[in-house]
Amino acid sequence: MTLADKKLAFTTARLAVIEIDEMLASSERTTLLARIPHILTEPVVEHLPPYFHGIDSVELADTWLTRMLAESRFFQVKFTTDETIGFLFAYVEDETQAHIGYLFAKEAWGKGLATELLQGFIHEASRSTPWVKLIGGVDHANLASAHLLKKLGFVDQGGSESPVIFFEYKIR
Repeated sequence: MTLADKKLAFTTARLAVIEIDEMLASSERTTLLARIPHILTEPVVEHLPPYFHGIDSVELADTWLTRMLAESRFFQVKFTTDETIGFLFAYVEDETQAHIGYLFAKEAWGKGLATELLQGFIHEASRSTPWVKLIGGVDHANLASAHLLKKLGFVDQGGSESPVIFFEYKIR
């Protein structure tokens, strides 16, 4: 097993972050599928691609989760109390870089959890992956995420007419 194949997991002061895949136990998948519609509410997915919208049933959550597991390394973000409150995604382009995204349930906003999550992820990625950079894409209207990435040392790549701003973080 190479570093790139190793499942990642880490904890922070308030969060437990666990990489999951299609081998997720049936009971754990059932619990997660029931929680997804409560996380992917309209305010949460407002600035995200269309396939994040309208996930309001277990069946649609199953379709969404299957897609996410097929397209990315998928991380379940829990409070240390074991309640799932969000997700982190790493779309690995090649062995040197990963495009990342994250989201939290609305009730978890404004508590510094995204900062804590990304700081922990950067630390874990720097010690456990061959990636040399992380890339985050943020909708122009999502000022909070853009501010957070800048605060953590991500650099605006500029020069794009697209509705998404790309930020880059050099790990090594």
